[in-house]
Amino acid sequence: MTTATAATTKSNNPINESVKMNAALVYGQGTQVYPAKAGGVYKGDITIIDHHVLQEIGKNSVIAHDKSKLNYVSEEFKQTAEKLRRPDVAIYYQDKQGKSTENATVFPFSRAKDDMERVVAGLKKSAKELGMPDMDKSLDALADRSWARNQDIRQNIKAEKEAAKEAKTVVNKAEPEKSAKR
Repeated sequence: MTTATAATTKSNNPINESVKMNAALVYGQGTQVYPAKAGGVYKGDITIIDHHVLQEIGKNSVIAHDKSKLNYVSEEFKQTAEKLRRPDVAIYYQDKQGKSTENATVFPFSRAKDDMERVVAGLKKSAKELGMPDMDKSLDALADRSWARNQDIRQNIKAEKEAAKEAKTVVNKAEPEKSAKR
């Protein structure tokens, strides 16, 4: 979801029919396409087309970002995002101080981490309401450890899948040799 509001008011950069057609092809008929707005923060998967990046921000809602106004946090991340099919990203039309900008910065985005950060923020707020102001550091430490453990588990699963795939390839290569000896 986005923290910016997608309104249907007049905009400086109207959405052309080609962009709308591409959005319908990728995200389905009836998809509404909105222009990105200065100051907006958009989170969701993207599809890169000719001169725009389409970003799904909700069911049947897409933001069209002008590619010339997007700056990726690194060239490596840009190349990765361009290779992946509909990667999740966060696009900020804000500077580091949160001030509105016309150009945007594109960051990697993890829905799981975003969800966890929201839960931790809620726990911090509840702790303050209950007179437990010292809980912030503890909750941050717990969240960091939980995320690190989650990443370790994901890496182990990935390594196990790769090892299984490699073992299967070795077995498949060995089988034709057996049938050739008969």
